[in-house]
Amino acid sequence: MSSVLTNNEILRLQSVAKIFDGYVILVLIIFGTIGNLLNIVAFLRNKTLRQMSNCVFMIMFFVSNLTSLWASRFQRSMLAITGVDLLVGSIFYCKVRWLFGRWSFNMSFTCICLSSIDRFLNTSRNARYRRLITFKRAVIITIMISIAYIIIFMPDAIYYSGYRCIASSSDRVIYQQFIVYFNLTMTNSIPQVTLGVFCMLTWCNLWSIRREQHNQLRQEVTRMMLVEYTVIFISSLPNFVYNLYAQITQSWMKSDLQIAQENLWKTVSAVPSFLLNIGTFYIYIIMSSAYRQNVRAAFSYRKCNQVTPHRINL
Repeated sequence: MSSVLTNNEILRLQSVAKIFDGYVILVLIIFGTIGNLLNIVAFLRNKTLRQMSNCVFMIMFFVSNLTSLWASRFQRSMLAITGVDLLVGSIFYCKVRWLFGRWSFNMSFTCICLSSIDRFLNTSRNARYRRLITFKRAVIITIMISIAYIIIFMPDAIYYSGYRCIASSSDRVIYQQFIVYFNLTMTNSIPQVTLGVFCMLTWCNLWSIRREQHNQLRQEVTRMMLVEYTVIFISSLPNFVYNLYAQITQSWMKSDLQIAQENLWKTVSAVPSFLLNIGTFYIYIIMSSAYRQNVRAAFSYRKCNQVTPHRINL
């Protein structure tokens, strides 16, 4: 391939990457913001929902999603669309973006895993298991994990500084390696294993309930669990494959064309990684009739607390 054709191909790949990194992500941010805000309103407006321990995990999940979209992705989207880097000249936004961007991304996966564990415990026939995670304990667990993540990612707020918001220490190379391996574990392997195990355990709990009136509940929970696990798998797999490839090939000599191709791959693989942050409201609305009732009740003037505790944990 001639140098002219190669340069044209590089420019084409960069243009496609900018479209995904800019306009596609911005549209997803808008839909994700609307969906997560509606989720928060639906949970807080329903008295029965907000008294459940699972509500704590889900509210933090929705808040983490919003934080991830606006702290982590909005700046990159604006940079791709307008060419203006919002981090430049703003030390506060610089530190918030790096600290809470990583915090929120990992917190989202953690909260959805905690929700699946809570769902298993609340559908157990053992009363002791059902009382294991109370509302107060859920709050304590969530706060402790949140603080732990802030401590883990605090170096981001230290290393990134200055007018251009760049890493200010060579020690960050070691920290970056730790972050890569941490993300490969915490946002890929552990969530998939945790959700897979506790979804199956929840399904077994529901099948152990032999009363006929729970047939519809079993079917609904089965659909929700399958969709939930599928979303986690689809959202984490592309990034996992790219990060694994990047680690394997980091010492290779690469041409400008290969770098452009990998950058496009990285950009496109980032889109599915935000499905969990964006699509939960729309998935719940489509798959769960109980959740549709909760949303309708949340935006009506009448109080509706008729949803059963089992259904609430969907």
